[in-house]
Amino acid sequence: MPSAQPQSRGCAVVGVIAAVLVVLLLVAGAIWFVASRDVLEQGDFDAAPECSIGETDALDDLVPAHALEVQEPIGGDQETFGSGWQCRWATPGGEGSAVPATATLVAVVAPDPGGVDTAADNLRSSAGSEREHLEGLGDEAFTWAHPGTFATGCAGVRVSNLYLETCHSAAADYGATRSIDEEQAVAGAVRLAEDVVADLPD
Repeated sequence: MPSAQPQSRGCAVVGVIAAVLVVLLLVAGAIWFVASRDVLEQGDFDAAPECSIGETDALDDLVPAHALEVQEPIGGDQETFGSGWQCRWATPGGEGSAVPATATLVAVVAPDPGGVDTAADNLRSSAGSEREHLEGLGDEAFTWAHPGTFATGCAGVRVSNLYLETCHSAAADYGATRSIDEEQAVAGAVRLAEDVVADLPD
């Protein structure tokens, strides 16, 4: 039965090729797993710092006689962006000896795996397309401003899997008839961000 031999050899060749492909796929999968594990860098933070980390010398200077008006948790275990705190300080209203001013802090820790990448996404999403790169603060940082009757300046910083955002606005006079300019507001936000980053746990 000579016709059966070529068919058997053909089946054997197909079987060998299939086995080689399976091995190659397994090797490729193992390489992908190792590479992915390395790419999805583990973050340094398990939880975001609370509002008290914003109580710095910079805050004392930027928002004289400040009071903590907002201290609220944001996000949660089910949120892909992470969880943390939002905080707001302001100069108390009414007659006083201080020029009205405000400062805010948002601190969000992104969960692993992939927390570092998520924190980077949080930073870019918050900063928007008009952001300016800020050197020498955290792993990466940007500044931006919100123009308007009262200009607000902001700084966003990523430290590993932690995203921090500080914003500042202040009146230019006691009557609060006009605000400081955008550059001054941004500079204030950067000062606060620098103090917060410096106080992060090692």
